[in-house]
Amino acid sequence: MSYTEAIRIAEEREKKVRHEFDKYDLDDSGTIDIDELMCLLDDLGLLTKLKTERVNFTTEMFEKYDANEDGVLSFEEFKGLYNAAVDDAAGIRVKRKVDMLPRAGVGLDGGTLAAREALKQEKARKKAEEAEKIRKENQEMRERIKAQSKGKDPKALNAEIEKQRREAAERRAEQKKLERARLKDENEAFEARRAAANTRTVHGLTAEEMELRRAASEVSAQLKEEQRRALAAHNAELERIKKEAAAATVTSLSAEEEEARKKAAEESALRKAEETARLQKSNRDLKEVLQSTGAATKTSLDEDTQAMREARKAEAAAANAHAEADRRAHAKELAELTSSAGARTDHHLS
Repeated sequence: MSYTEAIRIAEEREKKVRHEFDKYDLDDSGTIDIDELMCLLDDLGLLTKLKTERVNFTTEMFEKYDANEDGVLSFEEFKGLYNAAVDDAAGIRVKRKVDMLPRAGVGLDGGTLAAREALKQEKARKKAEEAEKIRKENQEMRERIKAQSKGKDPKALNAEIEKQRREAAERRAEQKKLERARLKDENEAFEARRAAANTRTVHGLTAEEMELRRAASEVSAQLKEEQRRALAAHNAELERIKKEAAAATVTSLSAEEEEARKKAAEESALRKAEETARLQKSNRDLKEVLQSTGAATKTSLDEDTQAMREARKAEAAAANAHAEADRRAHAKELAELTSSAGARTDHHLS
């Protein structure tokens, strides 16, 4: 076969494929609904020739050629799928490449990528199963129309089959359109909720709630400042009272100490005066005794006088000792009073 002949055959084959493709392009958009894929392959005579089970083959094709998952195929995309079907029918299987770094999966861990790939395969398989269901429905419709139209012109029969096929496809397209509209409304509602949520802070508060919180925070800060100032004033007043109390305590202690000393001095002077008076009286009494007894009793008087003097001396010593003991007792009492007053001052103002 010459190169020119090969080109002509290829062009005729593409023209035939394009004709079948356009039959399934209901809205003249240059694309076909992927759900109609099995029907198209069936019309092209490839479906029954596949070596791979048809649902498995179609699942793989959906994964490969509907990468954006928009549910449609352009003619250029379909040509790649068509060539894969021709190869499969001829027993030629091209091993599918596994994309280790999917465009949407860069930076994801292996587990996440595997889960994403499994989900993609599951969705593709559901679409393939739906395409097989539609193919069977078209096949049943075709057989039903043929059974009801025996003896009719084959062209008219084919036209009726095509008409009903298109009507069924249009109903499915309308249902999909309604479903897309419903999903669009749901997505818009979701986006509106998300936009509203984006106006909230990380704590889940709206701008209005944040303003209220800010105002409350300012009031709280103002109250805290007033409390701080009041506490500072209170502490200053307390310190003033403490100092005044300490000064008053020192003054009070000095007056009490002076009073105690004065009292002790007066008592000591009084005792000394009393003792002096008593000794003077004793001496006068002694002189009178000496003058009345005469020289005959001088020796005896000398002894009595000496004894009397010793007795008076002992009494004077005892009186002085008693006075010293009283002075020391007063001094101790004064020291205890001073210590007690100081302790009270420290505890009351701490």
